[in-house]
Amino acid sequence: MPERRTISIFCLRCRTLLYTYKKGGTGGLVKCIVERIVEDHTAGDLRCPRCGQEFARERMMGGKPAHKIIQGKVFTRGMRRK
Repeated sequence: MPERRTISIFCLRCRTLLYTYKKGGTGGLVKCIVERIVEDHTAGDLRCPRCGQEFARERMMGGKPAHKIIQGKVFTRGMRRK
């Protein structure tokens, strides 16, 4: 099984914590597979709870529900340095 590390995903506009997520792979954050979200600090509507900015869209990827991240709306902490 590939190594998964826990990262934090924040709203870029107001810096609010949105998700704690188990990320696999070495690439950038493109999608969040719903079953790997450890903590969801949103109301489940894919909007920031503080400023209301939409940061993702619901998609099915590989037969699993996922949140496709809108690039430029979030930043992460805990990603591996290149």
